[in-house]
Amino acid sequence: MHTYIFNTDLGTFEITNSRHHRMYELWLEYEKLGEYATARDAAEDVASFNTGHIEWDNLESEAVRVPAGIEAWTEVGETAVQSAVDLRRRAELNNPYLVGEEG
Repeated sequence: MHTYIFNTDLGTFEITNSRHHRMYELWLEYEKLGEYATARDAAEDVASFNTGHIEWDNLESEAVRVPAGIEAWTEVGETAVQSAVDLRRRAELNNPYLVGEEG
């Protein structure tokens, strides 16, 4: 599994694929923005403000610094990715393992 992240003021972009899935998925927080043949293609769409996420795509300006290639993104290890997936599952509604505010 390969996962790359890029943090912005709008949220964290994530490019990920699984061993059983040949495509890379581009996410912004909990919203899937698309699928790509390569992680490089997904990173290029983020850098060119061509993600399909209106709020991000409208930010295009020289003042917003975006890495031009996937090499500048942070590669995340598989253990960290699994932890993030587990947290997402806990956040789903009606999850019996979700800890309430009281503790």
